[in-house]
Amino acid sequence: MKITLKPSLRGTKADALVLGFFDHQKPADHPLFASFPAPVKTALKTWLGKKDVQLDWGAVHVLHLAQLKQAVVILGFGKKNEWNLRRHRLAARRVARLAHQHRWLSVVMPMQKIDAATVGALAENMILADYDFVAFRKAPKEGWPTLKVVTVVTKETVTKEISAALKKANIVAEATNMIRGFANIPGGTMTPTLLAQEAQTVAKQYGLKYSVFSKAQMEKIGMNALLGVAKGSDEEPKFIMLEYRPRRDPSSRKRGGDGIDLAFVGKGVTFDSGGLNLKPGNSMQEMHMDMAGGAATIGAIAAIAQLKLPINVVTVIPAVENMVSGSGFRPGDLLKSLSGKVIQIDNTDAEGRVILADALTYTLKEFKPKLTVDVATLTGAALVALGFEATALFTKQDKLRNIGSDIGEVSGDYVWPLPMWEEYAPMVKAQFGDVTNSGKIRWGGAIEGAMFLAEFTNNKPWIHLDIAPTMSSAEGQQLAPGATGAGVRWLVELAERVASGTLQA
Repeated sequence: MKITLKPSLRGTKADALVLGFFDHQKPADHPLFASFPAPVKTALKTWLGKKDVQLDWGAVHVLHLAQLKQAVVILGFGKKNEWNLRRHRLAARRVARLAHQHRWLSVVMPMQKIDAATVGALAENMILADYDFVAFRKAPKEGWPTLKVVTVVTKETVTKEISAALKKANIVAEATNMIRGFANIPGGTMTPTLLAQEAQTVAKQYGLKYSVFSKAQMEKIGMNALLGVAKGSDEEPKFIMLEYRPRRDPSSRKRGGDGIDLAFVGKGVTFDSGGLNLKPGNSMQEMHMDMAGGAATIGAIAAIAQLKLPINVVTVIPAVENMVSGSGFRPGDLLKSLSGKVIQIDNTDAEGRVILADALTYTLKEFKPKLTVDVATLTGAALVALGFEATALFTKQDKLRNIGSDIGEVSGDYVWPLPMWEEYAPMVKAQFGDVTNSGKIRWGGAIEGAMFLAEFTNNKPWIHLDIAPTMSSAEGQQLAPGATGAGVRWLVELAERVASGTLQA
């Protein structure tokens, strides 16, 4: 999608002219009203003057004027004092989905007011909404609908900050759409091996260091927790690592040197049957997306590399399948993890935290990052708690909790913090091991998962994002069915703050 900014409507051609108005706003109050085509001015004065016309938030009206070849779209913005960046993002998505519906290849959008944040949000969300997963479908004769050209018309001066925001939005949105493609691939195709291959392709494209451990290497290292989950599958597990190290000056070691500023650890369960604690059929339908956390970390480091942020970042993805077989791990098994702690398996469907235990241990020991973030579709309990609109954020550090919430609002990757008080620690105490992967009570399951992971962080600066609530799109979000790419935008915004020095763990 090509998105450009212009100071005037003059000479601009498009399939649709998109106009947004607040409730009770007069047409002439639009800053660019004077430049509207004459038929549009007349139609707006007549049409908006009708008593039955509603411009409530979310209203959409498509006008076809005889004097114009292009459609005229009126978006209702609702009350002006209730307008915010959240609504702005959804309005941008709505335009892209309308373009698909009507097969518009181009739209022109006169904006009432812009700044870097609004331009970035508009571009990012239009690109996200333009995505559809069609890799396994036969294309129609007329091709798949796609919005190719967006022209934003504004009286505002296009500053360096606005241009930079537009560039960043393109990079981040395209990286997000890329990994949505990974997450949408069916589990019979997207195996740990294919995920590793996709990561390698990304590494080559963006100049990242790629490495992967085989099953034999993991056995030698002692990743018995990860291997315990993997042994029920015919597919060999992979331990994938991507490194972005732009800062390599040995003389700068006092300021960080070659050290890792940020580590992303992404859950990579390419299909989760639940194991012997088998999932119900309707709960298994989307379990090819149980590697969405791992995919998100690939998208984030790819975007960070393209943005050329001056920080060292590593991505670690334990990739496995959790399948049912005679060789699979069992309830009651005791797995000695890489950390030395013994994990008591009380539910084979709580496998994500088990593989992350070894991944977190390895990451902290080998890379020694200043801050670690794990991203995982960890618990259905997070979805029960928050619905589809927010990722659950966990950390034991108040500063990181507050910053994490703000990052969610700024990036549009919304999060909501849940507690990790010491009162919850007994939830993961085991009878025969050091820690259990599934406690005895059914309540607070998302917190239980986070408390388990904390056992493997050595009290280092760490954030856990449970993206199970936001893994796939929901009605009203103006996104295509399937994976959302949750986590990518949040991780990139975090990296920018680390790079700018505004966040130090």
